[in-house]
Amino acid sequence: MATADERGRQSNANSTDTPGGVATRVVALAPNAAEIICGLGACDRLIGVSSYCTYPLELAGVPKIGGLRDPDLELILTLRPDLLILRGKTPALEQMAAAHHIRIYDDGVETLGDLYRTVHDLGSGVGRIAEAAAMVADIQRSLNAVAVRIGTRPRVRVLLTMRSPTALEHVLSVGRGTFIHELIEIAGGQNVFDDQATRYPTVSIEEIVGRNPAVIIEAMSGRDLDDAKRRELLDQWQRLDSIDAVRNGRIHFLTDDFLLIPSQRVAQSAELLARVIHGDGESPTDESVR
Repeated sequence: MATADERGRQSNANSTDTPGGVATRVVALAPNAAEIICGLGACDRLIGVSSYCTYPLELAGVPKIGGLRDPDLELILTLRPDLLILRGKTPALEQMAAAHHIRIYDDGVETLGDLYRTVHDLGSGVGRIAEAAAMVADIQRSLNAVAVRIGTRPRVRVLLTMRSPTALEHVLSVGRGTFIHELIEIAGGQNVFDDQATRYPTVSIEEIVGRNPAVIIEAMSGRDLDDAKRRELLDQWQRLDSIDAVRNGRIHFLTDDFLLIPSQRVAQSAELLARVIHGDGESPTDESVR
């Protein structure tokens, strides 16, 4: 099992070189990795998952071991994993794993290319190599179908935000080098912040006005937005009526849980984005108000 060890950390997650080889007791603190493993038909290998893991339903009864910032180290050790899947720099978990000789894998997914590699790695790690190849092919085929359907339609200027609903300030958006940026492009959009030096830039209101998006997509995965909250969110934008998206009522609030997770469901994200960007009917969970 290859490691995504771009952060220079020591890891011994090579299943072909490790006694026991295929992992049978996996703890995944990365929700996307848990989804992928289940999609490969190895849900039964997961003995612990992130508290933020809500899909698939088969994981409802699997012990929740906290998140990357607040992992329950004692519970993780009690579960006796032979593979620990992380995402990002987590010194406490790394030290624990080293002390107890637990293999580590960092999924490190930023782009679609990273996702395909991670699917193959996890497939190797849980003994589902053929299934991993089929999953990657299916993702690529589905994304290509979205791109073909969009065809030569004119590109639409898109702002995608990930922000707190309390106030319209210090807005987190997406730049190049992210799977979300790639999905926007596949869906026929032009990311208005595709020239940023960072993957997830925090942008000012003045910058947003200057980029003048034609469509604004507020990604608020998992939030319960009632009518009053949606109206409040829309009202935050109304003072910026020089923006085409505001003036034309093209502001969308998407609460779908899969939208920001780099798993095999990225094709669903691309399809949803395409419908919103091009106005091809509303998603059942699209909470835009026109």
